[in-house]
Amino acid sequence: MKRLVSRTLYIVVISTVVSLSANVAARADDMTDLALKLLVEFTEAVLAGPETLAPILAPEYQIMRTNGVGYDRDGYLARGAGSVSAQPDFSHEELVVTAADDVLVVRYYLRIDETIDDKPVKKRAPRLTVFRKIGDVWKVVSHSNFGAAG
Repeated sequence: MKRLVSRTLYIVVISTVVSLSANVAARADDMTDLALKLLVEFTEAVLAGPETLAPILAPEYQIMRTNGVGYDRDGYLARGAGSVSAQPDFSHEELVVTAADDVLVVRYYLRIDETIDDKPVKKRAPRLTVFRKIGDVWKVVSHSNFGAAG
């Protein structure tokens, strides 16, 4: 009888661990899918210009570029967003996503041919973008571009 109870307990514990692991993996996949969707929307909005970009930027938005130039939301919409041009062909690679409450942080590489302030930026550049959920909508809180200017 004792052996049967031990075996049953062992099966219950292993089943629980496997189930929890599967749930964590599914949640990680969901977060990565969400992050990729948000990054594509953000990248497309930057390429489209300030009118398209404005609605997805949080009030506290800040950006820091590889050349050390930084903007708050209003400054970026007035002076910074219009200085980016790129081919419409891009991809986000090697996403590392963390989340807590209504904040999503994404570390990744952006593969894109772009020009910022008339200077070419390397085709594959590391980035860091932070999103915050406001109501039911995700907004971009901050963005850092670590691509070396060419």
